[in-house]
Amino acid sequence: MSSASILTILAGATLALATSSCGDCAGVGLSRLGETERTIAVGESFAATYEEGGSCNEHFAPVPDRARWTSAETTVVAVDSITGRITGKQPGDALVVPNIWVTTGPWSVLVHVR
Repeated sequence: MSSASILTILAGATLALATSSCGDCAGVGLSRLGETERTIAVGESFAATYEEGGSCNEHFAPVPDRARWTSAETTVVAVDSITGRITGKQPGDALVVPNIWVTTGPWSVLVHVR
């Protein structure tokens, strides 16, 4: 087999791998938090979200019930550990963190209660 034939086969295999690796990105396993900073009023609430997606199309979707949420600043915010609902209790700043690895971006939600 000639070296030109080998190079042609290698080039074809490389092209096939390159185009197939960005198909639907199944199994890529990227994750992020939907929102990483928010200001709310005392008594106001919102739900933190954990999202998963692929690197090829940058499409991420919320994955309910995957993460459990917590905060050390319990006088500033109340956190529902299962739903991720964060409610402002008194003025201050709080970090809310999931118990699951986040691969893209910040690993916590910074909440400012005003």
